[in-house]
Amino acid sequence: MSFIKDLQILKEKDDLSKLPEDVIKKLKKLIRDGATDLAKKWENSLELVTQAYKVESVTIPTPALRTAYSQFDEMLKYAVKEMFDARKGMDDDWRMSSTVFREFKESMEREVTIRIYEISPTAGAGHTVKAKNMDEVVEMVRKQAGAKHFDMDVEQHDDSSCTCNFSFQGIKRPYKIELKQL
Repeated sequence: MSFIKDLQILKEKDDLSKLPEDVIKKLKKLIRDGATDLAKKWENSLELVTQAYKVESVTIPTPALRTAYSQFDEMLKYAVKEMFDARKGMDDDWRMSSTVFREFKESMEREVTIRIYEISPTAGAGHTVKAKNMDEVVEMVRKQAGAKHFDMDVEQHDDSSCTCNFSFQGIKRPYKIELKQL
């Protein structure tokens, strides 16, 4: 019985499919070196990662090996970033697998910083958020107000600032939120 418990504890603690940190470092170096070698024409980031695994004699994991497969997925993302940086962005003659490309592109989209000022007669507070645009923050505030059964009107000052006023059953509340893009 103790042996079975030891196996369960081992299974919960250590995922044996996980690659050691030194192997991960070697794979990243091979990927970085391969991406910066402009003489080598990679078809896509998957080809580069596969070659790095082959050089290090590491077997490409299947999805059943969750941790190792997750590491492989991270290597693909790393390869996309390295190739993007080393090969003039997306203008060079390399391609990316669509899923990794979409995730990379979404992560590279420019986010804006928006300062949120909560103003009431008794107090004021503020915090800063990152979002794709001002409309995304306004919609977030609108959802939160709607969840508390408040109506919200937006007074647009310009493209980079607005004020959100609230009412409950037609009665204006002495509370407002000002949004300013930094």
